[in-house]
Parts: sequence; structure tokens; C-alpha cells
Amino acid sequence: YQRRVVEAVVSTQSTGVATAEQVIKHKKGIIEQQVVLNRIADSAILLQSMAAVISRANLAAEKGDVSELALANAWCGESHQRIIQLVADLQNPHLTKVDQATLDVGKMSLDSNGYLAKSPVS
Repeated sequence: YQRRVVEAVVSTQSTGVATAEQVIKHKKGIIEQQVVLNRIADSAILLQSMAAVISRANLAAEKGDVSELALANAWCGESHQRIIQLVADLQNPHLTKVDQATLDVGKMSLDSNGYLAKSPVS
């Protein structure tokens, strides 16, 4: 369990560094980097959930209930691994095929002035 607390700290630091690197790289243009922003937001959400789970498990453990420690251990371990991947993706200068497909759908939507799919009920 204590290892997960350390991982939360490491995840926070690595997310902070990767975020700062992206802001320095893109400057004001960061607002246009939706794939990058999505990864940063996903990391932030995972970090917040790790903090909440650790806090709750710690409070329960202080009251003698250690049943939530296993859940906190599992959740934080998985979240840490996901954050490692998100940070690695942020540091990768090449878009993945999925990233490009997502951007292509967005561009097509913009080019057609709205949502691409037609309603099946109209």
C-alpha cells in the first residue's frame, strides 16, 4: 500500500513534467492540441482518483478497517500504469494511428459543418 502512495507521487511529478513540456512546446497553441490535452486531462483525472482512494483507505485503516487497502492497492497500481502510458504517449512526437483517425473524424465534421452521421430516425 505504501508503494502505491509513492507511485502516486511519482505519477504526479511525471505528469507535471510532461504537461510543462507540452506547454513549452506548443505555447498558446496548446489549446488546439486536443489529443495532447485529452491525455493530460486523463492523467489528471487518474491522479485525483488515486488521491481520493488513498485518502479513503487511509482513513479507514486508521479506524482499524483495512478492508479498503486491497482496493486502493489495485486501483492505484492500475492507475499508475495508465499514467505511465499516457505520459509516454505525450512524450512521443508521432501521433498514433488512433490519434490520426480521431483527428480525421474531427476534421471531416468541421468540413461538413457539423455532425457526420445522419439520424437513423429522420
